[in-house]
Amino acid sequence: MAQTTTKIKNTKTRKFAVYASTLVILVLAVAIPLNLLSSRLDIVWDMTPASLYELSDTTTEYLETLEESGEKVDFYFLMEMEYLSTDDESMALYYALDKYRSYDCINFIDFDPNSEPALIEEINPDGTLNLTTGDMIIKKGDNFKHIPGTNMYEYEVSTDEEGNSVVQAAYFTGENYITGAIDAVVTGRNAKVYFLTGHGEKTLANDYKTFHANLSNYNYVAEELNLTSAPAVPEDAAIILVAAPQTDLTNDETRKLNEYLDKGGNISFMMSPNDDDVIYKNIGSVMESFGIRMDYDIVAETDPDLYVGDPYTYQVSLVASDSDYSANLTDELIEMTNSGYYAYMRNSRSFYRIDGTSDTTLQIESLIQTVSSTDELGNSISSAVGEPYGGNAEEEISGAPLDLAMYSMSPARNDAKMLVFGNAEFIDDVNLQEDYMIIPVYLMLSSITWMYDSDLDLDMGIADKAKDYDYMVMNSETEANTVAVLFMAAPFVIALIGAGVWLGRRYS
Repeated sequence: MAQTTTKIKNTKTRKFAVYASTLVILVLAVAIPLNLLSSRLDIVWDMTPASLYELSDTTTEYLETLEESGEKVDFYFLMEMEYLSTDDESMALYYALDKYRSYDCINFIDFDPNSEPALIEEINPDGTLNLTTGDMIIKKGDNFKHIPGTNMYEYEVSTDEEGNSVVQAAYFTGENYITGAIDAVVTGRNAKVYFLTGHGEKTLANDYKTFHANLSNYNYVAEELNLTSAPAVPEDAAIILVAAPQTDLTNDETRKLNEYLDKGGNISFMMSPNDDDVIYKNIGSVMESFGIRMDYDIVAETDPDLYVGDPYTYQVSLVASDSDYSANLTDELIEMTNSGYYAYMRNSRSFYRIDGTSDTTLQIESLIQTVSSTDELGNSISSAVGEPYGGNAEEEISGAPLDLAMYSMSPARNDAKMLVFGNAEFIDDVNLQEDYMIIPVYLMLSSITWMYDSDLDLDMGIADKAKDYDYMVMNSETEANTVAVLFMAAPFVIALIGAGVWLGRRYS
């Protein structure tokens, strides 16, 4: 009887072993081929909550529409995809680009810019674009958009107790930029900056070649505009720039500009000192409608410690914004000046705010001022003076800090914006070579973005995709040891218990 029982147990054990072995073989038979197949075909299952490795419905539907219409867009990526695939931090970008190039409407060309100079010459023949590895050029016909590789991700960074930067969260923003750029070149949508001509102004061709290139890098198209012959300011005008006019606007030109501003337009006057007796009556009227008036002077610094070479090239201060509508306009550049960089201006006139304007909704701010200090009564004083220069000026201006650049927004005119600089030469091809002009140049570019952000033309409403960084914070060594036991020792103990149970059943 005991022998029969032993045989039955051995038979059950063998059957159990056969079933277990068969199950293991079946799992391996399915898992191994699937793993090899997915690896061979580069199949990825996106299990992320934000679908980090998939294109949004907005993009896929748009690309399908392009294919149906027979459109074709050239997409240049200044990096080899094979290299990008090895960067774990760039997987969201890699799979997004891989999806874009799978569509027939996208002629995707990836290459190493350092080894393909001929191709760089083809997409950037005049050298206006500052291209670096990882950048993208989206092109269709004469329309193109430049997307810096640095625009692909945004990071939320904090500082730990030791002063080190810690990334708290990362977001893939690239899809919105890329799809928006494709749509912009297909539709011919551009942010246009018009340089006004007809009054002896500085010109794009003769004075602002480098600045023109900088605008191209920010995806602005720069053209010249003569309002004496144009029926109106073009509908596609993002900003009007008036650079060192030698004569005033006509009444008709002023009317056209005011009509443009009433629709929420943007204008910048760069009014270099002019020693002629010309009075800028109409230009002054446009400025005054924004609560700003200009002086007929040239600012000189009387403190030798504050000027370079001559009293008309001097150190200036950037003014921090205290308004929500212009937040961050000067913050980054002020940080540069606090880090040892100095801001300078040269040959500039001054401006001042008009008190008691009829439009009480105007939001007026100073942007650049002469360097100042505080007297015994707490008043701000400056050693710079405004010397009479042209126009109808008769008296020297002194005492308080002088405004060399200001800006204003008019809610009553659909948030129209105006920016004024007392000099137009600081961004021309000659002065851009001077290192001490770098901060005013950056300030001009950031001010243009403040008036009209060209990135808005690329916005397709595609949400940023979060790339979460998981981490654990241990408050004590005891807590750390407890977690270590739970995650490392506990599975080992459970495995031992399982082995004991199996052995008990095996030999029972």
